[in-house]
Amino acid sequence: MRKVSLSLATTAVLGLMLVGSAGAQVIHLDKNSINLGDMNQHESRDIQVIMTNKGGGILVVSEVNADCGCTIPTLSKKQLAPGESTPIDINFNSKQFHGNVIKVVHILSNDPNSPDTSFIIQANVFSPLLIDPETQRMGFSQTPVGTSVTKKVIFTATEAPKLEIQAKKSRKGLFQISTVNNYEGNPQVSALVITVPEEMPAGRQRDNVRVKTNIEGKDFVDIDLSAWPVLALRVSVDKLNFRYKKSFNKIIQIFPHSGKLEYKITGVECDLPEMNVTFEEVTPNHQNKILVSGSPISKDDPRAVKAKGRIKGTIKIHTTLESLPIMEIPVSYMVRM
Repeated sequence: MRKVSLSLATTAVLGLMLVGSAGAQVIHLDKNSINLGDMNQHESRDIQVIMTNKGGGILVVSEVNADCGCTIPTLSKKQLAPGESTPIDINFNSKQFHGNVIKVVHILSNDPNSPDTSFIIQANVFSPLLIDPETQRMGFSQTPVGTSVTKKVIFTATEAPKLEIQAKKSRKGLFQISTVNNYEGNPQVSALVITVPEEMPAGRQRDNVRVKTNIEGKDFVDIDLSAWPVLALRVSVDKLNFRYKKSFNKIIQIFPHSGKLEYKITGVECDLPEMNVTFEEVTPNHQNKILVSGSPISKDDPRAVKAKGRIKGTIKIHTTLESLPIMEIPVSYMVRM
């Protein structure tokens, strides 16, 4: 009897599952893929896919997305009753692609058997001019100030027997620019040579360069440039602001930015007499500490009256580095008047 009861119970559960599955929502696309055929770079095409609920429940679409920013799907209706349909509008842009391109649109829904339905877009993109990197961006990693670094952007003509490019300078003049045609003996290949000069100032630098070509339809190409020269030493704070503090008490730490660097701090000074600064070598050629102490001047002090309570100064750190003999840290505080 016990075995019979278990068998009956199992059969009942399976029956309920089959009934529930039969009445569930079912997503259906009128096509699962499309081949756009031949396209040029930066060409845009619009596609429409019809989505239908062929099940018995309410179909709810939680999200429609693509695996690339070149493909933008738009869905105006996210809930479909049984038998109801709605279009999915998709815009595909070939951008800087070249050759066979495959992109996927994902439709996430409450269909129990197909919670992630895919729609595939395929195209054969052609360009008379290939650029490496294809993003048309050239970035340099962090490098010490005073260091010169060079990289190349490679241009290749796919049909023209001879490629010629021209570029003299970047828009802001931050980078050094030159060109090499007939690169490595190939008349269809040219190189744009980009150099971070030694005199480029510290910090994140952005620029761009316009490259002229002899390729029809690609008369010019803009390349975005970025670099980040850094000081040989890094400081734990860029500036100090004590505001209305009753006393000054701060430790500034100094480290080499990267790698092994032989240096010493030879002295520190501050142009605010009330602010005392001293240095301590924690680890030779590596970690140093600047100790800041002292107390604000009174509100009756002529300096406070003249500055209306806003006191500003500079801490100067002297080092043995030729590339960084002096480091400056702005300091300020407020006096209640």
